[in-house]
Amino acid sequence: MLQSENVPLKQAAGKTASLLAQAAFTAATGGVGAAVSEAAKQLALEKALEFASKHKDLVAALILLPLIFVFLLVFSVSAVFSPVLTPEKGFVGGTPTPYAAEVPPGLMQVFLAAQREFGVAWNVLAAIACIESSFGKNMGPSSAGAVGFMQFMPTTWSGAKNPLARDDPKSPSWDTSPNRIAEYGGYGTDADGDGTADPFNPWDAVFAAARLLKANGYDSDVRRALWHYNHSEAYVNAVMAKAFSYSAEMLPNSVAKALPVPKEYFVISSGYGYREDPFRGGVEFHEGADIAAPEGTPVFSVDAGRVEFVGWDGGYGLCVVVDHGGYKTKYAHLHEKSVFVGETVTAGHPVGSVGSSGRSTGPHLHFGVYVNGRWVDPEAVLVPAD
Repeated sequence: MLQSENVPLKQAAGKTASLLAQAAFTAATGGVGAAVSEAAKQLALEKALEFASKHKDLVAALILLPLIFVFLLVFSVSAVFSPVLTPEKGFVGGTPTPYAAEVPPGLMQVFLAAQREFGVAWNVLAAIACIESSFGKNMGPSSAGAVGFMQFMPTTWSGAKNPLARDDPKSPSWDTSPNRIAEYGGYGTDADGDGTADPFNPWDAVFAAARLLKANGYDSDVRRALWHYNHSEAYVNAVMAKAFSYSAEMLPNSVAKALPVPKEYFVISSGYGYREDPFRGGVEFHEGADIAAPEGTPVFSVDAGRVEFVGWDGGYGLCVVVDHGGYKTKYAHLHEKSVFVGETVTAGHPVGSVGSSGRSTGPHLHFGVYVNGRWVDPEAVLVPAD
């Protein structure tokens, strides 16, 4: 039985070997042109096919192995120059964790100021500073010639064609004139307003790093922006791990433009986080904020976006989900819907009305905010940052 089952496989292997032999012969003689007569070509082809028939496995292996090698080589090169990174849209950092205590207190204001200016997470900037210079303890030059608090290459800081910039590990040089740096397209920044763009000055260096990340697409893909900073996927993973040790919160880098219900009803009755399960008792994690309001109260999209989902979602009942680009919002337990999938909405556009559908103890809106695959505290989106 086993022997008979292998017959089709052997036949397929023989056919494959024959085709490969013909392909190899064509490739080998294709450039010879008229120097090889038709008769000679035919004889050689017959011999090649005869050999292929007797040595199917060997021919296939001899031809396939180089092909496999070429494939692996191409894949490796493409992986180096175009790494496969899971996209994460831009975000800002939230409340510091105890691990953030390693960030020098005097520097926290710098990272937060850069976050406010560019929408780049303070904890990501702090992670880069820690990894690159140990918060200013090792400011180079590095073996590649990078210098300063955030380890900039002099030409990146000053502009690629700036005559004052040189990426020489033994003798690097860079420009400090904000006007000349701007003229040559560099990222060096005079953030503290002292007239000098100094890569060794934390204010200037952190703001310049935030500018660079922003220019490299931080808003649409954080991980790829970080990859351009160092051209290493391992580096990206190290920065992200360090960043989330400083703050586990990933918040949208923009805030809501409208409230989800009329202002007079905007009172959060049950917030984000752990709470007592109102049905089974015990502790559960609440992935949003509940806003108690009378049935039929209008529910609004908090920002401009595109409606991604409208329908029933288990215990959440009738739901609407809106994708705002950098984050998504969920409106659950609705009584009625007033939008359709694919519809474009603006901030304040009605999406439905308050209800008690699904697993609910009474009329209310469950409002959730989703960022890069994580539920986050909605209050951070609804209340503008100071």
